[in-house]
Amino acid sequence: MPAETIDDYQVQHHLNEHHSSLGFRALVILMIALVGGVSCAQWVRGLRVDSYVGSLQAPKTIVTARTDAVIQKMHVTEGQTVDSEDIVVTLFDRSLEKTWQVKQQQLAALEAELEQSKAKTEVELALRNKEIESEVFQAKLKSSQYLKEQYIHQITNLAWQDFLQDYDSISSSGSNEEVFRSLVYESRLPDENRITAMLRQESARNSAEVFAARVKLCEEQMAELKALQRKLPQQIRLAMGVEVIKNRLEQVKNELKQLETQREDLQLRAGRYGTVGMLEKEVGDTIQKGAPIVELFDKDHPYLLVEVPSRKISLFEEGTQVKILFSGDLKGKGVVRKISEQAVRKTGSNESLILVHVEPAGPLWPELPMGTTVDISLEK
Repeated sequence: MPAETIDDYQVQHHLNEHHSSLGFRALVILMIALVGGVSCAQWVRGLRVDSYVGSLQAPKTIVTARTDAVIQKMHVTEGQTVDSEDIVVTLFDRSLEKTWQVKQQQLAALEAELEQSKAKTEVELALRNKEIESEVFQAKLKSSQYLKEQYIHQITNLAWQDFLQDYDSISSSGSNEEVFRSLVYESRLPDENRITAMLRQESARNSAEVFAARVKLCEEQMAELKALQRKLPQQIRLAMGVEVIKNRLEQVKNELKQLETQREDLQLRAGRYGTVGMLEKEVGDTIQKGAPIVELFDKDHPYLLVEVPSRKISLFEEGTQVKILFSGDLKGKGVVRKISEQAVRKTGSNESLILVHVEPAGPLWPELPMGTTVDISLEK
């Protein structure tokens, strides 16, 4: 074989061996790179932490209108801290104010009418009392005169009775009628003096009884006058319309008291401690009953509402510790306190979300505006 042919063969063989070595080394490098890439991906996946979005919230109180009205004055500003008894808004109800003014005028008119009626009542009562006292005085005067006459005739009767006892031995213990019969029937001889004495005694006795009856009538008349005098004030008050006016006045006062309560309700109080949120209403705005006016937040008890995809909710349960990243790279910790029982679906998304309630754990959270967005991650 020629020498040139042998040299070409050797060169070709050497080149083939060199190419085989390069391919093998490339394959090895490729395999090493593939394994390294998979390992790196696994390592990166292990380092990656799922993050969820939450919003800062706090217990909220909404101050609403109790009636249709107009905002007259705002007593608070956004961010102001208020106590439960602080007035936050004063409303104005035109209809209520007009009714209140009318009732005030009615009250003043009725009070004046009542005073006038009372004055007339006092004058009339004084006149009637004077008349009754005059009649009582006349009755007492007659009674004293009748009583005097009664005593005189009783004494006369006793005197004639003693005189007649000198003629007979009739016991004076008997009644006047027995004495009279004895004088008439038992005297043996008609005696003009005895008969005259008997008649005068009987006349005195009858007169005493008559005057006693007159005294009794006078006493009854005085008792009736006194009873009438006791009833007189009430009767005159009724006749003058005092009680009617008082009833009307009491009714107006009750109506005014109700109106005053309604006016007080126009001054809306906070109802609890809190911080005033954003004010969307202004002085002069017309509002309807039940419309919200001011929102108050209790920033001393903040919490987070975290939106968790429903497919990841199994990672959360009550008591789960979470890490929080606030605005400005401020960090905090929290704990899951409540998980919503129902998922919600956002418009334009196929992913349903479940709200998770997270409360502070550890250091105090930074004070940020309500609704601030934060990042949430589970602690490893």
